[in-house]
Amino acid sequence: MSLTVSIITPEKVFLTSETEQLVLPAITGGVGILSGHAQLVTVLETGVIKYKSEGAWTPAILYGGFAEVADDKVTILVNGAEEISGSHNLEDAEQAIIDAAEKLESLKGGDTNEEQLKVATFDVAVAKARLQAFKILQK
Repeated sequence: MSLTVSIITPEKVFLTSETEQLVLPAITGGVGILSGHAQLVTVLETGVIKYKSEGAWTPAILYGGFAEVADDKVTILVNGAEEISGSHNLEDAEQAIIDAAEKLESLKGGDTNEEQLKVATFDVAVAKARLQAFKILQK
């Protein structure tokens, strides 16, 4: 049996796919979902979702949201999502984390508002997720 996965952002349906299994970036850690999984609603953090189809894992970046699992259907509502392709460079991904972390640290020491800190924290989370997704593609 398989799962039907739908990832929906405010702008569009990002993905609708049949998959063998998936791993969600829940706020409590990775949550693996297989066919026949118990009903579940969980909060998602910014991170990598990976799903397996025809024996191959595919990653994508989710920008936080919610997921519902019921009757072999997984509905994921997120603030945004992005695909990762093999054209990404590992060094660039690692440098993006360093740059985002340095920006965050510089904001912590200066005269910044809470919104600027939230954006910088989000940028660090996305950079880390991109690196993780890129590593999944290289396996």
